[in-house]
Amino acid sequence: MSLGRPLRGALALWAAAGTACGVIGDGDRLTDAQQVIADMKIGPAVQQAADLTIIGAADHADRRYRVGEPIVLSVQVNQPAYVAVLRVMPNGMTTLIFPNRRHASAQLAANSPLRLPEPGDPQDIAAEGPGVALFEFVASTRGGSWLFTRKPREVGDFAELGTTTRALARDIVLSLGAGRGATAASHLVLQVRGD
Repeated sequence: MSLGRPLRGALALWAAAGTACGVIGDGDRLTDAQQVIADMKIGPAVQQAADLTIIGAADHADRRYRVGEPIVLSVQVNQPAYVAVLRVMPNGMTTLIFPNRRHASAQLAANSPLRLPEPGDPQDIAAEGPGVALFEFVASTRGGSWLFTRKPREVGDFAELGTTTRALARDIVLSLGAGRGATAASHLVLQVRGD
């Protein structure tokens, strides 16, 4: 059976919209620990600034990586904002990968994509183990949240936030605080293969 060109185009658009939401397929579902972070209620807090958006992307269009392969992310906001990027592994281990030791300022200019890691950075973001990796992108027009000021410990480039994602999600939402500027979030799901 042949599908007409408009129907094929509509199906392709629908499929692309589905992957933009972060789920690649049934075998690539988020774990409960990851889903808690993806479901955080972060959104507009001030009506006049409610149009803040944050977009995150990966360097592989299919969002598939092999264990140990470097991951290059990009993040962009549509107005000046403070930005944080979290990596959440299947077991809930959460790492603040931006801001980080090399780039301590969380401020990002409007429509100026940030590449993580930037060219020449000695640190990298690697696919650590097989499964699904969640990257959560958070932005706020106010920099009062601990997300934008947390420093890594003496060793390591990134701040480790632990594995208790339910408590972490609650702390993140509270620290962003309603009524203290516009906030926005988006997430990206990557599949990591062990082969």
